[in-house]
Amino acid sequence: MEVIVRAEVGAFPLWTNDGENIVPNSLPLSPRVLVALEDWTAFFDDVGGAMSDPEILDEFVGQGFKIAHAIRRELKGSTVWIQHPVSDERTPIEHKRPG
Repeated sequence: MEVIVRAEVGAFPLWTNDGENIVPNSLPLSPRVLVALEDWTAFFDDVGGAMSDPEILDEFVGQGFKIAHAIRRELKGSTVWIQHPVSDERTPIEHKRPG
């Protein structure tokens, strides 16, 4: 399975490679990750997707990366990407081994 973590106003933040929106609780994700996704999406919706302050944008993107890494850990064998909310650049989430 391929999952793209992408914030879009009024939509769930998970997408297929074909552009289909994925309902997060349809995936085997922990309650902790589901709440993090919900909070991340709520912030994006609250600001209408507009983040002109670079510090806020960096924090938002950083939180997105943390969530994407958690999704990658929980959806073993899946390919997970994160898409930047301004540049639309996609970054693959790589499995990192401790140490």
